[in-house]
Amino acid sequence: MSHAQHAHSWPRRRFMSVCGTAVCSLAARRARADAGGEELACFGIVADCHYAERDDKQGVRAYRESVSKLAECVAQMNLQGVGALIELGDFKDAGGTAEQTAAFLRTIEGVFSRFKGARYHVLGNHDMDRISKAQFLAAIENSGFAQARAHYAFDLGGLRTVVLDANYRADGVPYEAGNFDWRQAHVPEAELAWLRGELAATRRPVVAFVHQRLDADEGDVYVRNAATVRRVLEQSGRVRAVFQGHHHEGGCRSVNGIHYVTLNALVVGKGEANNAYAVVRAMRDGRLVITGFRTAPSRVLTGAPFF
Repeated sequence: MSHAQHAHSWPRRRFMSVCGTAVCSLAARRARADAGGEELACFGIVADCHYAERDDKQGVRAYRESVSKLAECVAQMNLQGVGALIELGDFKDAGGTAEQTAAFLRTIEGVFSRFKGARYHVLGNHDMDRISKAQFLAAIENSGFAQARAHYAFDLGGLRTVVLDANYRADGVPYEAGNFDWRQAHVPEAELAWLRGELAATRRPVVAFVHQRLDADEGDVYVRNAATVRRVLEQSGRVRAVFQGHHHEGGCRSVNGIHYVTLNALVVGKGEANNAYAVVRAMRDGRLVITGFRTAPSRVLTGAPFF
């Protein structure tokens, strides 16, 4: 079940307060523990920065402002003391050349690196619009990994997390420097086999991160073999939630006991009020408490207690 609250503009004087309650602060954590609401993990999410030094002909995406918007997100996450910050793909957008595009990536990664905790990336289709997957991965850092990977897993507090890469064509060829139709996203069989192994090997509750949506089967923003991926997630009995981006309007739905949360895009709209990011707290009683900032909605997702 999802209970969504209206988004807030979060003026500076309320930077440490969300719905009247300090999020992820030491005092709040102690209070929740005393009330039986033990916190398993606390992390931040942000999606679809699309940073580029250019204008949007439609006037919808404020590409240039993504630097300042992400800087606000990082500063807030540092204040909140979250354990990790995950960006959900389409970190940068395309320049006129591969060199210009790579420069956009270096700039936005520099802002992201100001976060003081663990940092992780999810690959989005625009991350390979002018450069290769290998070039993108070589320019970023995922905490705890000597070399960034396209799909990977890590522990996050009391959770196990898996990061998926759906940036493959139907023929199994990975997205590389614009060789793809963005509407044709797939998770290849080799990655599905890896996912089955990861889910079988853990005894922890699991959350997953992916760029393209997995919660339905038809439409441009969905992974083409989403039903197959969902079946793997469901059969494990471990996965509680999937956090995704790509669909800039955002959304939330539950499918066969798994919550699918689509975070709305940071890049949409001009001005500091048109920003979007969220803090997620996984509570032992089964709740996922999502506190949205700026245009991102706040939600409380319920489920069976985490085991």
